[in-house]
Order: sequence, then structure tokens, then C-alpha cells
Amino acid sequence: MRWWIALATVAWGPATRGEVVTYSRPAGIDASGQYAVEVRQGAATAKSFVYVTRAQWRSNHSKTTSWTTFSFSGRVTVRVTKLRGSFARCKVLPTHYGIRPVRKGNAVEFALERSRKVSVEFDDDLTHPMLVFADPLETDIPRPGDANVVYFGPGVHDVGEGFRVGRGKTVYLAGGAYVRGKMTAGDATGTVIRGRGVLSGEQFAQGGSHLIGVKGWGTRKCLVEGITLVNAPHYNIVLAGRHNTVRNVKMISWWFSTDGVGTGPGGLVEDCFFKVNDDAVKLYFSGMRVRNCVIWQLENGAPFQISWNMPTSHSGFHVKNVDVIRCEHRWNNDNCAIFCSIHGGSGHMSGYLFEDIRIENAPWRLVNLVMKKTEFSSRMKAFGSISDVTLRNVTVAGPMRRPNTIAGAGPKHRISNVLLEDVRINGRFLRGPADGNFRIDPNSTSGIRFRVTR
Repeated sequence: MRWWIALATVAWGPATRGEVVTYSRPAGIDASGQYAVEVRQGAATAKSFVYVTRAQWRSNHSKTTSWTTFSFSGRVTVRVTKLRGSFARCKVLPTHYGIRPVRKGNAVEFALERSRKVSVEFDDDLTHPMLVFADPLETDIPRPGDANVVYFGPGVHDVGEGFRVGRGKTVYLAGGAYVRGKMTAGDATGTVIRGRGVLSGEQFAQGGSHLIGVKGWGTRKCLVEGITLVNAPHYNIVLAGRHNTVRNVKMISWWFSTDGVGTGPGGLVEDCFFKVNDDAVKLYFSGMRVRNCVIWQLENGAPFQISWNMPTSHSGFHVKNVDVIRCEHRWNNDNCAIFCSIHGGSGHMSGYLFEDIRIENAPWRLVNLVMKKTEFSSRMKAFGSISDVTLRNVTVAGPMRRPNTIAGAGPKHRISNVLLEDVRINGRFLRGPADGNFRIDPNSTSGIRFRVTR
């Protein structure tokens, strides 16, 4: 075993074919008082530092969230020890991963053979949940001193509200780096923010600018990858421009309006984890793709938001292989649904394909596609339309309490051609509106269909 200042690396030969990298505790950063984590590969075991982030809004159900991050290849065994109180049972979400924790005294162990982002839950108590972010090994790690790299090494760094990322530059947050501040750029073609460190907005009040905000529609091919974002004061990530990518980013935020990710046209969001208190993914611009993500939606916002106020037309969206592991909705707000639009803008939003979506612990409402004016769209006098929305192979693990709604804004501003194919709620396929408690306005919709192929 080789111990570095920044990290611990456990490297093994061909018989084990694996490596584990854990990261040191940043000086002055609190460790979780709820959990401890170890990662074992072969005969070697390394501790993985467990962070804690605390609730920021009075209606947050969780009071803290503990989390750890490490990188690995091969096969590892993760041990999570509960430091306070005993427990009767434990489960690991998403359920469809099939991870079965084995109890070892006041701890559980489970094996991983690939990168995963999971919630380890004891006795269904969400007051102090534990998240494990098991990342792939990094490649092409930049070197400190590179003229094109802003390098944050292990430890705490305060960069303030206006840290500006240069055009074409790489900002690297090494494992064990804890950066307090916001990052911004404009017309930032080729800009990269990546690593295994943490970016925190803990010192900022609710609202204001985004934790990572790239402005300028001349922006092209920016990348945010690998880091963990906590305590965002507003959106976690907004990338203007085209063909930008958000990959393997973990987000935990508490305030209202702490949306997850919005990209411009052609954006890709993949292999990310969201625990956010507003819309996880903003599906607003043509050609967006979202895949292989895990979402824990807090009490506000929707995992998939189609539109609130888009004034221009966009099409061609694809969302695939996403697990919504929890949705804490409990108010009858329009934005409290898994698939949602509150389209008050004048654009025509079309061509949405959602497929292979698994939803659990989300007992409120599946669909709320409506068109109405809000305080964000009242200045736009005309309504637009929504068309060609497909939900395919969507599974909801339990029953839902609220009726589902599809309603446009009149005969000339319709929601049309919506297909629910192989959608199953609580074990029952939806063959018609009554099966899913759907309220569909006949005067402002057309072509709303239910189909079962299996």
C-alpha cells in the first residue's frame, strides 16, 4: 500500500486486477458523526472519509446527509458502520442494482464491481441518510504548474463569489480538495472543471448566481466532470451554449431553486447523482440527452422538467436509464410530479423520449403536463404548445396519491401526441386513463394514448 498526502492507493497485481483510491480529510472540515466507511480490496482496507452536509431549509426532511467518495477498479467490498444507535434492517438503493448488504455487527458490507452511486438506508430513517459515491479511476490527471490548469490540491480553498474560469482552461479539484466559492465563465469554449474534489456554496445565502455558471451562447464543448457539489445557493450547474457535457457529478443541495443541471442545445448529462430541491434536469433546449443517472428529489421541483416558460421552440430530447430513488413531494404544487411541464411560454416543445425509467419511494404524482401562466412567464402574452412526448418502459414501485393531469391552454395551444407505452404503477400496466387516475382535458389535448406491448 502506498500512502500519499492527498490520497491512499491500494494497488494489486494481476490476480486481483484492481486499485482503490481514497481521499484525505480536508483540514477543518467536519466528519460525519453518523457513519464511518471502509473500502476493502483483497487483504487491504482503506478508510474513506465521510463528509456531512446539513439541511438549509425549514421543510427539508433530512436534517443531514452524510456521503463519501472514492475511486476504484476491480472488485471492492464497502463497509458502512452506523456510529449512533442500533438498526434492524438496511437496504441499498437503487433497488434494481440488486445490492444486498450483509450485516456485520453495527455495520453492513456490500460488494461493488463497477462505479455506482447508492443510498445506504437503515430502518427507512431518512433523517440522517448515507450516500456512497464509488467513482471510476481518474485518467489524464493534470500536473500542478501546468499553465493551462488551475490546480486545487488537497485542503480547503476559499475563492469567493466571482472565481472566473478562463477560456479553454482546466480547473482541477484534486481528491481531498474542498473549494468554497462559485465558478463562472463566459463564451468559454473548451473549458473544463473536473477532478474528485468538492465545490461548496455553503457561505452564500439562498439565491443569487449559480454554483457553476457558464454564460454566453458562443460557448461550446465545456465539460464538468467527477466533482461533488454541495450547498448550492441557486442552480448547481448552468451551461449556456452548445454541446456541453456534465458527467459523473454528484450534487447535494437544500434550498428551493437549487436545480440540478441545465445545458444548452446538444447537452449531455450522464452518470450523475442528484439530491436537489428543485428540478433535477431542465429539458429546455434541443438535442439534450440524459442517461445513467440517479435522482433523489426533495420536496420541491420535478426530476424531469419539460418547460416552465420557454419562449422559443425546441425538440429532440432523450432520457434513458434513470433511477428516481426518492421523491419527497407532499404539496399540491404544479411542479410536484416526476414528469412535469408548466409551459407558460410561446415555444413549441416537442420530441421527448423517456425510456427505461425506474421510480421508487415516490408516492405523490407521476405526470403533470399543463400549460399556464406563472410569475415567470406572465409577460409573454401568447401560449405555445407541447407535442410528441413518449414515456416507454417506466416502472413505479408503489401506488401514487394524486391524479395525473394532461391539459393544454385551449384548442389552439394543445398538448398532443403523448404516448405512455409499457408504463406500470404498483405492478399494473396502464391500458387507459382510468388505470393511472389520469385527468385529460379533451378540449386542449389530442392523441393521448396508452399501449402495452408485453
